[in-house]
Amino acid sequence: MAVGAGCVVSNVTHLLTLLMTLQSAALNNSGGDPAFDPKSYIDLSLRKDVSLGQAQSAYAELRSITNDTLHNYIAQHFDEAGSELELHPAADFAAAPDEFLPDVKNAQVLAWAHDVHAIWRNLTRHETPEVAADNERFTMVPLANAFVIPGSRFREIYYWDSYWVIRGLLVSRMHETARGIVDNLLGMVETYGFVPNGARKYYLNRSQPPLLSQMVRAVYEATGDARLLERAVPILIREHGFWTSAPHSVGVVDAHGTVHSLSRYYANWNTPRPESYVYDRAVAESVAGASEEETAQLYNDIATGAETGWDFSSRWMADRFNLSTLRTSRIVPADLNALLFQLERNVAHFARLLADDGTAAEFAQHAERRKAAIEAVLWNDEAKQWNDFWLPANASCSGPTTTVAFDRRALNTDAMASNFVPLWTGLVAVSQEDADDRTDAVDAIVAALERSGLLQPAGIATTATNTGQQWDFPNGWAPLQHMIIEGLALSNTAKARATAEELAVRWVRTNHAAFVSTGAMHEKYDVRRCGAAGGGGEYTPQTGFGWSNGVVLAFLDQFGWPEHRDLACTPNA
Repeated sequence: MAVGAGCVVSNVTHLLTLLMTLQSAALNNSGGDPAFDPKSYIDLSLRKDVSLGQAQSAYAELRSITNDTLHNYIAQHFDEAGSELELHPAADFAAAPDEFLPDVKNAQVLAWAHDVHAIWRNLTRHETPEVAADNERFTMVPLANAFVIPGSRFREIYYWDSYWVIRGLLVSRMHETARGIVDNLLGMVETYGFVPNGARKYYLNRSQPPLLSQMVRAVYEATGDARLLERAVPILIREHGFWTSAPHSVGVVDAHGTVHSLSRYYANWNTPRPESYVYDRAVAESVAGASEEETAQLYNDIATGAETGWDFSSRWMADRFNLSTLRTSRIVPADLNALLFQLERNVAHFARLLADDGTAAEFAQHAERRKAAIEAVLWNDEAKQWNDFWLPANASCSGPTTTVAFDRRALNTDAMASNFVPLWTGLVAVSQEDADDRTDAVDAIVAALERSGLLQPAGIATTATNTGQQWDFPNGWAPLQHMIIEGLALSNTAKARATAEELAVRWVRTNHAAFVSTGAMHEKYDVRRCGAAGGGGEYTPQTGFGWSNGVVLAFLDQFGWPEHRDLACTPNA
């Protein structure tokens, strides 16, 4: 256990410790190879005929560590990363699903949509039986059902990625596969008390944006399976408890003395992340004169940045261009709290369907209280958007629940896509019973989005700040496009609907253009230019790609594509 940071514990298995050692040795021998990927070493699994003790002893006996000796050692003692998974021939996959995208009237678009649909065959996996039977050999956690991976280096299921994968699977009529993914995630809450970042042991220190209730809702609405709701409700209540207790819970006192309960991201970790051990150490070592406690806090903020899903972004940094100034755990994010409002409303809705009036009333009240808290603390009425609230520097872990005074100057008014995500969850800072006022409020938010500088020729930029981090300008990411665009469409004003469709068209076009030029779907795109893949970050940009596929299929399902609308990039894009 590392000291510092107060309320986090760093605990790794002996296998992970050895794999981190191999990761460091491989980096030292890489010669600065830009293709070096630390995750490929932490995903190795012990060979069946090798014990951990044998592997540890053999490494200690190496006289020198060179590329050749390290390669030979790994080959003798470990199976390749990803060897614990097999392609899963999903029984519900059909090359030409029934009623597939009926509103897509353009033959070229429909043919490409079938190509995207076909990628599910390459991304659907199941674990080999040994993962459950002899789990000490693996960094993978056991899962009962098949699942869809994002692609490339991401060989396991991920939490928030899975929502958009499921949206795409439902368009593809792969209901059984979608239900299996939800069951896997529900099972992880039963086992761990929350949904981990991903299905690896080194991810058990943190979660990701809480979208499990939305996954349950999507599958239920597609299948009408009431048994899913019966299983899910008590588990979702448990997940809600994870996000609403210390250290995730935060109390903010407004000018009237009212204490508002909100939530933040906070990883249970204060040493380097195993999957990025060598890179995290380099970031910490760049801070001259840091105390042991300050270094532990930085490691916590790095892992907390991974819990946000936005790893990494100027959004979390005191100095927007310096990763070592991450302050992630000391920020109350607007979008996280909107997603928890959504979770609370979903649980209330599910409970009503199950005639559980007590739970329905309890969670409706939770939602109303969170809505009031969001409006009091995170809604910026002047800017007509929601902003993150930065906690004081000394508010990291000061008691059972951190409580601070609201200070308007602590709102982060930078232009960021997250400022508009709350619209997707049904939040509008006026009474929804007054239709005229609600229309005016929604259209004011749309106007703020149009003024933000985030709307680019090929999509919505993540932020307006170009730092080289992957969750910054000029990158656009599928989940943010979907939440904002669907939020606009669901807001149901003429201005919002028109903006939503225009932005969806831009996103579909850039995905198609990149697919034509590269033969792949990408994890992120450069929204300045139609068909350009994104870049930046701590690893080589990846293809596959689960949530990109799902969002394209969801947009085509929701908006259709008229026969005579051009699929090619427009001249200004």
